[in-house]
Amino acid sequence: MDRLLGISSAALRGESAEGVGVPSLLQPLIAARNGFFAFESALLVRPWGGGRGTAEWWNSGEVWRDSYDELPTGLTFFAEDIFGFQFAVDEGGFCSFDPETAESERISDSLDGWIDYMLSEYDEATGYSIAHEWQSVNGPIPAGSRLAPAVPFVLGGSYDADALAAKSDVELARFRATIFNQIRNLPDGAQVRITIE
Repeated sequence: MDRLLGISSAALRGESAEGVGVPSLLQPLIAARNGFFAFESALLVRPWGGGRGTAEWWNSGEVWRDSYDELPTGLTFFAEDIFGFQFAVDEGGFCSFDPETAESERISDSLDGWIDYMLSEYDEATGYSIAHEWQSVNGPIPAGSRLAPAVPFVLGGSYDADALAAKSDVELARFRATIFNQIRNLPDGAQVRITIE
């Protein structure tokens, strides 16, 4: 944990998150630093303690989760990469979550395992090199934003830094839910015409 925190920002929330419903597997990290950015803002670990931008707010039904017709249950979303692809924790451990397909993939059954993964696979796990390239041209990513292509990745969108734009995390999550709801039952290779609601 010390290695990850050593390359991270200061806490995003100064007060302790003790007693605010932090999942037990995540408590040591949040107790050590209540929310932070790492890898030049490519990784966001949300703080706890209530209010906009916190993990409680992000996990409440009305921010973005209610936009999905179908979403895995039991997941508490606590972090995300530069593209808004998320990391979650449940009773079994830690997983990644693709908001365009609503698929989750188990990373580790422990916090140490998740941290080891983030440190060893940081570029793939966070999009660090793309975040670095984008910010060297455009400046810091605005607060409450992640990077997204004009065409969703699941539909062939580009990961090139010059094809990405900063988008509101909430708007991006809701847009991806709209995409998922429209393509979830289509076979691979199907022609798609997306309707924006």
